Amino acid sequence: MRWLVTALVGLLAAAFVALAGAGGSLYWDRVERRSAEQAREELGPLAGKQVPAIFGYDYQTVERSLDNAYSMFTPEFRRQFQEKAKTNIIPQARDRQMVSQVNVVGVGVMAAHRNSGSVMVYINQTWIDKSRQPLYNGSRIKVDYQRLDGRWLINSIEVL
Repeated sequence: MRWLVTALVGLLAAAFVALAGAGGSLYWDRVERRSAEQAREELGPLAGKQVPAIFGYDYQTVERSLDNAYSMFTPEFRRQFQEKAKTNIIPQARDRQMVSQVNVVGVGVMAAHRNSGSVMVYINQTWIDKSRQPLYNGSRIKVDYQRLDGRWLINSIEVL
């Protein structure tokens, strides 16, 4: 009779552990799914707002415009972008007296996860330089995001 009680207690303990594991798994799946849905809702509008702030500038205020944009980047991408801005973007903008205007015409979330995501942003960009002849260009820009300390920061930008 004693072995029957021991077996029953062991069986109940195993069932409890199995149910706890299944419940934990279901809970974590729900957390991941809800976080991905929330990321999908947030990233599209965020990219639509941030891309014009990064790619739109006036040669007279290009440094200030880019300084404001740096806070949108992860630390590693910020270093990469600052280097590119110092060597290419700022000198060319000043030399050619370039003004860049960006209009977002579409945004699509490509991937959304709990702490990362990718967004495709479709833009129309107009450049006007010292010749005053506007140059129009339509571009697709892939923006990868990473969540750091509760904020969505740009981890990479790729013009396609």
